Amino acid sequence: MARRASGYQAKGRKKFPDWIIYALVLIVFVWTAYGVEQDVIIPDAPENPELGPMLPSDSPRDDIVLVDVAPRQSGMGTAFSINAKGLWLTARHVVDSCDRVALRIGMGRVIPVESQIVQNSDLAVLRSDWARKPLPADLENQRQLGEVGYFIGFPQGKPGEVVGSLIARNRMKVRGRYSNDEAVLAWSELGRSRNLSGSLGGLSGAPVLDKDGEIIGVVSAESPRRGRVYSVAPRYLRGIITEPGTGIEPLSLDSYGLSADKLRRDRRVAQVICLVE
Repeated sequence: MARRASGYQAKGRKKFPDWIIYALVLIVFVWTAYGVEQDVIIPDAPENPELGPMLPSDSPRDDIVLVDVAPRQSGMGTAFSINAKGLWLTARHVVDSCDRVALRIGMGRVIPVESQIVQNSDLAVLRSDWARKPLPADLENQRQLGEVGYFIGFPQGKPGEVVGSLIARNRMKVRGRYSNDEAVLAWSELGRSRNLSGSLGGLSGAPVLDKDGEIIGVVSAESPRRGRVYSVAPRYLRGIITEPGTGIEPLSLDSYGLSADKLRRDRRVAQVICLVE
């Protein structure tokens, strides 16, 4: 059965030259979102779902999720540190075909980065001269239906987070500007930041963390009508995330907003800016 979803792509502004472009984008962004970052907004705690069986292996009968990739346009997404030498990871559709890519590191500052597309998955590696402590990952253990995942980044261009319950493995077929076919994990949304409603555009590329604060995926797409979030399956991250990360406090439904805010303040999770000229 095929279902339609959308990649998280926050629309941006058209532009001209280089540093001026970053400055103009930041003026708009800082005015709308920078103040939000100063106050910790604690989400209401959702109910803890019941754990089910282990996530089944890939099957030809997996539901199909259809994603149409939009034409080239400026936008914003999320990235996170994967080693101590300046490597970051985000979603492919956030930076694919961009003329310029940069990380926003706070106080109106941006760091230009080079992007490298990862074939056969919605992933892209960013290389920069600016490094932060990498997050730890758990890419080997089998996932369990009903387990909770925490999605931390910049939905709608503002600091925010979403929490979901793992419900299935699906097959995502991408068409449009480029095509792809990959396994994804499907999550049913349990809760989100207060005052965050509507599309989660801007959360693409965000890390999906388990209760231990370890990476188990990357946010790829959403189905707003059904309350679904789709993430890149752990196996596609193997070989990309190779450095042991620095652990964080375990996450819980009562305090994940505080933990998410700290990751953003420490710039281990940062905002990505895509510029199309």
